Amino acid sequence: EIMLKMGVPLTEPVTQISIDNKTAYSVGEDCLLLICLVTGLTVETIEEMAEYAPAKIIVAENSLADDSAMSNAHYILRDRGIELKLV
Repeated sequence: EIMLKMGVPLTEPVTQISIDNKTAYSVGEDCLLLICLVTGLTVETIEEMAEYAPAKIIVAENSLADDSAMSNAHYILRDRGIELKLV
């Protein structure tokens, strides 16, 4: 569903990866999207996700550990040219 909403064809490969002991999914051969819907994401987890250099990182609205993590994630990703999407 997320891939369709983001306009990504369902034929793109999806790879399960572990980031900071949390399950995430890389979509596309060049990590077009990085999707992580688990709770408790920290700034460190977001920084590690950014290392994959996706165009967009998609997380659930309640995934980030707190408001501070949300604010910091936004600025970290903005500075790297990565879009943060909440679902």
